[in-house]
Amino acid sequence: MSNLKSIAIFLPSVGYGGAEISLIRIANYLSSRNINVNLIIAKKVENELNIIDESVNIVYLNSSKTIFSLFRLINTINRIKPQVALSTLPTPNLLLALLRFLKLVDTKVVLREANSNFLNWNGNFRSYLNKKLAIFSFNNSDGNIFISNELKNNVESLIKNHENIVIYNPVISKEFYEKISERVNDFEKTKELWITASRIEHQKGLDIFFNSLEELLQVRDFEVLVLGAGSELNEYKSKYSYLPITFLGNVSNPLKYLNIADVFVFPSRREGLGNSLIEAQILGLSIISSDCPSGPKEIIDLFSNGNLFKSEDIADFKNVAKKMEIKRKKNISKQITKLFSSDSVGERYLSFFEKIIS
Repeated sequence: MSNLKSIAIFLPSVGYGGAEISLIRIANYLSSRNINVNLIIAKKVENELNIIDESVNIVYLNSSKTIFSLFRLINTINRIKPQVALSTLPTPNLLLALLRFLKLVDTKVVLREANSNFLNWNGNFRSYLNKKLAIFSFNNSDGNIFISNELKNNVESLIKNHENIVIYNPVISKEFYEKISERVNDFEKTKELWITASRIEHQKGLDIFFNSLEELLQVRDFEVLVLGAGSELNEYKSKYSYLPITFLGNVSNPLKYLNIADVFVFPSRREGLGNSLIEAQILGLSIISSDCPSGPKEIIDLFSNGNLFKSEDIADFKNVAKKMEIKRKKNISKQITKLFSSDSVGERYLSFFEKIIS
């Protein structure tokens, strides 16, 4: 029986982000182990994820922005009195670290870092401040979870005397293989299909892919399917309307679309690990990915599948895309896929929490 009896997980929202999905799956797993789980949500958003188990208690702070939820967060944690408080993403991490630093709560604080954006120096004060705040957060927790070895290695020298661990994302849920087999009714594949699945933001590098398409289509005959939404969606729809690209926005089950695709494109400028990249690997798709910090190369090496191009280098993307062999990989190692199963990852989280509270 576990020594962990209660935990609070603090998220900005329960929207369609990889970080949110990952921690909801951790919440579901811990709850299945008869641990009292409170999911503390800073603000409500439209089209919330509906994958939270009924046994997980949800507490909405009803803040307009995550940063404004500080005082409600203090009151909620002191009322719930969890043994551990877990968060992910920069602002939630900063708030929990601040509560621990100021001794405003009596709970162990664990931070999950899923992205290396804060390490990116843009020569301005904001990027400098983001890095300093992230380092402050890591140094004022009881433990830190990183989702790739490269990310942990890049940050660990900046953190003093802390418990740090690498735990991959819980990509394979119990419903994973059921979702793969679902029928696609809102898109008809007519030729070789190249697919992307991400937020439609500058960081995700979709412009690199789209700006290469006109030349690539002269040597390869394919169509493009884009899953996801974001601030640049409408701009891309208008700018690239002359190309064979279908934008579907957010979808409840991306896996069924991945399963009918031939090539998965992952052109990010920066990443943590990339849930959709891992899903594409498990399905055996041909893959072209940027060699960006800090997870894609690690995943491609782990699965021994995929083609890397230099991050943000359109010429190299074109060169790799033109030459790559398109073929489904079969017989994916069960030992490797187990690293990403919800139960296996959940057990590693639980073991880490038990170590923190012991």
